[in-house]
Amino acid sequence: MATIITVHGTFAKPTEANADGGPQPDLQWWESQSTFEKDLNQLVEGRDGKLDVKPFVWSGDNSEVERREAGAKLARMMHDLEVRSEPYCVIGHSHGGSVVSAALLECAARKRSLPNMKRWITVGTPFINLRKELWLLTRLSLVRKVIFVASMMLLLMLLIYQAATILTGDRLLFGGLFPRVQYWTIAFMSIPAFLIYFLFKYLDVRSMLDHRRRVTKRARKSFGDRWRALAHPDDEAIQGLALLPEARLSFFDRSFAISTITLTSVIALPLIYLAVLFSPPTIVGLSNWLYTHVYEVNLTPEAEADVKALREEMRAIRRNRETEAATSAAAAAPTERTQQERSALWKQFREKRGALEAKYPNFSEIERAMRFRQRFLETKDGQPCEGGVICGGGRDLTYNSGLLLHLVTDELSWFLGANNARGMSSQRWIWSLAVPMVVTPLIFGIIALVLMATIQALASVISGVSSKFLNSITNAEVKRAGFGNDTEGEVVSGAADRPAWLDRSQPRLPAAVADLVTDYSNMAASLSIAKFRQAIGQIRFAVPPHSADSAISTYFTWKELVHASYFDVPEFRKLVAQAVSRADGFAPSERFLADPDFARTEQWLTAIEQSPGTTAVPGDREPTAKDAKAVAAVVTSTVKAEP
Repeated sequence: MATIITVHGTFAKPTEANADGGPQPDLQWWESQSTFEKDLNQLVEGRDGKLDVKPFVWSGDNSEVERREAGAKLARMMHDLEVRSEPYCVIGHSHGGSVVSAALLECAARKRSLPNMKRWITVGTPFINLRKELWLLTRLSLVRKVIFVASMMLLLMLLIYQAATILTGDRLLFGGLFPRVQYWTIAFMSIPAFLIYFLFKYLDVRSMLDHRRRVTKRARKSFGDRWRALAHPDDEAIQGLALLPEARLSFFDRSFAISTITLTSVIALPLIYLAVLFSPPTIVGLSNWLYTHVYEVNLTPEAEADVKALREEMRAIRRNRETEAATSAAAAAPTERTQQERSALWKQFREKRGALEAKYPNFSEIERAMRFRQRFLETKDGQPCEGGVICGGGRDLTYNSGLLLHLVTDELSWFLGANNARGMSSQRWIWSLAVPMVVTPLIFGIIALVLMATIQALASVISGVSSKFLNSITNAEVKRAGFGNDTEGEVVSGAADRPAWLDRSQPRLPAAVADLVTDYSNMAASLSIAKFRQAIGQIRFAVPPHSADSAISTYFTWKELVHASYFDVPEFRKLVAQAVSRADGFAPSERFLADPDFARTEQWLTAIEQSPGTTAVPGDREPTAKDAKAVAAVVTSTVKAEP
């Protein structure tokens, strides 16, 4: 058995039967029992004499997303035929050819060479050329944009704090006692941003098959020489879409501003952060609230004095240690006695700390309160900052950014259990960095998605109201609608009569067959114009009044266009049958060989295939002696009949 898959184009829907018992409408070319299918069954035979014509039905929407989804579905259908080792051809009209191209790219991405697909034929297909946006952020969907920016928030806050510290030359608010803490902070705070970036980068590369060089190269090598394009020189779809990038048209609809306004949700979170960062009253109020309601409640004069004494003792031990290290480097290695003394001092320090922790169950909270006051409410010499509020009065970028970073690191980790971490303070430091690394981006992401939903709802209202007062739209919107470009991260650059992954176009239909298609569409146009002229009065007084769409659908058939007339011309249907019958696994029927049009269609197809830039399909059936005899007979009879 041999199979032919027919793929319809844009806006094609299955024909509905007349329920009132009237004459049944003509079936479309791709439907079962259509005239085209009947012609194929009469003119073409399969390898074992059986021919199966399978329509492939998709949504038919003018949407690049829909075309790609249909391509993936068609690729699965083709794979099923490959599994059964059946020879098959695929015929796509209009954007049905784009669906076929998408299916072939899908197969190329999966490294399927489709040896049983003997030929794929496109009829009047305008292939859309898309270029990829330069930046990864612009190529992401709205939800991914929001998540991407949210993942960068922690890194952004850290970078602003670091920049403020460098520019002001002020003391470090983090890692002042242990400098290594600063480096660990930078490392931990950068991880979420880099992980999200590389994840979205990977997904972006995997999703855009048209822009993956290996895939397009593999598709060109595997399927390029099996392609036959049958297109009229004046095909309106190909010509119109090719000229559309130069058009200067405009229109407007109610949803024009939704996507633009909603795009602000991508930067809503950073804007809120910057608004708080540069708002002195907000910063002062936040720092005062933290100190009075979170930290100061844990302080007593006695506890504060004990903790200060312990911290001074720790500093003294560290200074002695640094002095001994410098002396050892200048002289000799430290003696065993010196090391024992040092160990004894640290042991004594830990014992004192343990005693204080036993004395004050909230010892960690007391340390936090003192550390907060030392960082944000006291100067370098330990004196309270001016006004008894945060240093700088909410106008110092270092203290402002440090306070906000403190809120999403120290405070968050403490709230989630850093005070319960066992062991030395170093373990609590690691906890205080690791927890925000995981939880903070998650919280920012949830907030960002809520903002996105809110802004999107407001955008719908704003766009609906604004659309009543506007009567134009950008040319980009016109082109997007015309090309069906609804993909993320891609911009239309034009349209051509070949897929973007092929480097050569094929010649248009020879004049002899092109004129037949033109004559048919001209005849349909003349009939429609006459019918429309007679109905002008009816349209004027019709109830309800005709809209542009209803008038066109009522008085025009679309056969007025060359683009929609191909399969209504018997000679063209035979040309398609000729192209299929030449493929390996297919053959012309006895009836086709005896048909007077067999010689003409063979000449037309030969003219296309022998034009520069067109390659022969490997495995095509060579003409047999029987074919040659039939062609000679037809040509001889034609010559004798001429005057």
